[in-house]
Amino acid sequence: MKDKPTYQDLLDANMRLSEENRKLREEVKRLKDLFVIKENAVPQSIHYLSLDAKVALFKSLFKGREDVFARRWYSKTNGKSGYQPVCLNEWNRQLCDKRKYKCAECPNRQLKALGYDDVYRHLEGRDADGCDVIGVYAILADNTCNFLCADFDDKSCGNGYQNDVLAYVSVCEEWKIPCSIERSRSGNGAHVWIFFETPLEAAKARKLGNALLTQAMARDGRMTFKSYDRLFPNQDRLSGGGFGNLVALPLQGRARKKGNSAFVDGAFVAYKDQWAYLSGVRKVSGGVVDELLAKHGLTSEFGELSTTSEEKPWNTPSLQNVVKEDFPEEISMVMSNMLYLPLKELSAKVVNHLKRIASFKNPEFYSRQGMRLSTYNVPRIISCAEIQDKYLALPRGCKDSVIELLDRNGVSYRVDDKTQHGTPVSARFKGTLREDQEEAVKSLVAHKNGVLNGTTAFGKTVAAIGLIAGHQVNTLILVHTKTLFDQWKSRLEEFLDIDYTLFS
Repeated sequence: MKDKPTYQDLLDANMRLSEENRKLREEVKRLKDLFVIKENAVPQSIHYLSLDAKVALFKSLFKGREDVFARRWYSKTNGKSGYQPVCLNEWNRQLCDKRKYKCAECPNRQLKALGYDDVYRHLEGRDADGCDVIGVYAILADNTCNFLCADFDDKSCGNGYQNDVLAYVSVCEEWKIPCSIERSRSGNGAHVWIFFETPLEAAKARKLGNALLTQAMARDGRMTFKSYDRLFPNQDRLSGGGFGNLVALPLQGRARKKGNSAFVDGAFVAYKDQWAYLSGVRKVSGGVVDELLAKHGLTSEFGELSTTSEEKPWNTPSLQNVVKEDFPEEISMVMSNMLYLPLKELSAKVVNHLKRIASFKNPEFYSRQGMRLSTYNVPRIISCAEIQDKYLALPRGCKDSVIELLDRNGVSYRVDDKTQHGTPVSARFKGTLREDQEEAVKSLVAHKNGVLNGTTAFGKTVAAIGLIAGHQVNTLILVHTKTLFDQWKSRLEEFLDIDYTLFS
């Protein structure tokens, strides 16, 4: 039989419920403020708009390069799909030889400008395979753009993207930036569009998008923004004679019949009259963008990687607008399978920065993107940080960066080491290390954590065996193939005098 709760138990429960009730009331108020749509914000009906006027309105908003556009293709043979620039000479037997030339290298290539019929086919959506869907290249020839589009893709199809979209949109509204939410053609994601009054430098537009993302993340450190995919334009300027990345356009007829590829309100309900909504869309001036960037600072792609790069992923991102008051007076960390930091009393900005330390750009995403392959379900950002109920968990290799952050802000800390220190063993290295290998082993043996990055033929395996002998402790070696296991076993027997049953 359970003991009756004490007065203190009831008091603690009451305080927890009161706090939960307060947070729920705040969230209800925030959502009400977000979902309120003024009666005069959108014309009630615009059924009289002619087809020509609708096409003209569509082209005036979703305006990319005018000398070229892309259309979706689909292969019934292997089920693959993608987009490619539309060529007037494609499938012309005398001028188009796909076996001999790639499209980009074809001497007879004649790109087609986006015309009335192309837009009409897209809006009508008759093709069952979606081969009438069109996309535009966001960056113009002079490295400017007419819109900024943030792509949120729910890879788990669990509608997790909606919270990320609303967080991004809430910052747009606070900064008085008109934006429009479009549910994706699949229905498992969304685009958030911002339109400019006149063409704006692509680099400046992207800085605006990144500032919005950074601010949205800083408001809630627990929000991972895993659904965020990319910004269009996807680069600051064109290079190598290409067109840059394309963005598929909304209001595709076949998808709209399913309630997708359409503009929605803050509750993700599609507007009944899409053309009435688009007729009321407001655009942002370049002057407003300049003021916002000057006020909120400049960041690079995806706020949590603000100063890192793909070429130097080992660099720790610089701290953004964090002060000592964002930390408690003392932090007690636990070092176990990961480094655990208590979330209590840490500001969202600090949590956000700590997540940056454990994040890096996914090279596979950029490789596939460069080859114009589908990046669906391939994350752009890989984050090794985990948000748990009371703790932020980071890889143990982040410890030095975390301590550096705390020292820089004058924060006291304690580390409770609960790691497995292993069993001492007697191991003798039987080989001879080269000078560069010996230098690497000498540097690493002084630390509990480290990474050996060596070129091909450096002798990383032999150096690692020298490191085992240097630490004199039983060692777990992880390999992902039987071949590598056999190679390791052979090298260990060759270079290490020890009881090898410890390594099986």
